[in-house]
Amino acid sequence: MTDITDDATDTAQEVPRYSLVLPEGFIELPEGEPTEEKLHALASAVAVRFGLPEDTEIDQGLAGVAAMLMTLGASAEAGGAHYNAAAVFRSAQEAQRPLMVVVSCFVFGSERTTRHTAVAALEQYYGNQSGTEVEVVELPAGESVVTRSATPSTVEVGEEAVELTNHAITAWIPSPSVSDILGVSVTSNNTEDWTDIVDLAQGIFETVEWLPYEDDTA
Repeated sequence: MTDITDDATDTAQEVPRYSLVLPEGFIELPEGEPTEEKLHALASAVAVRFGLPEDTEIDQGLAGVAAMLMTLGASAEAGGAHYNAAAVFRSAQEAQRPLMVVVSCFVFGSERTTRHTAVAALEQYYGNQSGTEVEVVELPAGESVVTRSATPSTVEVGEEAVELTNHAITAWIPSPSVSDILGVSVTSNNTEDWTDIVDLAQGIFETVEWLPYEDDTA
């Protein structure tokens, strides 16, 4: 299991401290502009994930997987994510079918003063988004809103166009002070295994904990 603790600070706003636990197999995606060094490090991490030696030569296949993961991470970061991790598993339904899962974490400010009003505002906002399912749930970290969506897209592979559907399930969790909202999003384009991925995501949501600051006296 991978334990993530976020205690980063920003010059304009202190990011709330929280932790969550990811299942074994997730690899943190590099931040910032892609570089050859970051690509090589990520490709090496992918190789180790699949049981290859750390000094495995990075071939075109490993480099391609790493480049794809870096693209996913950069896209999520551009959308406001401050943490991204990805894993490639074998399908529980069909052993020969790989499935990729990406976890992204976001924090944004809230003007609400109570958890109830924050949750109600989230429920109303996402409930008005076309194609988005919304559910209010009780998590160990407190009452939250979970959204689900599916977005179709087309990817050019050679001379052929491949139709994909990007699925996302996200828990929007107000901080104890309700001044910030944490979003933990789990995405994948593996439609056949989406039910299993939802189970994985719900398990991740259950691990979220808010952590006190070192100078807290309460």
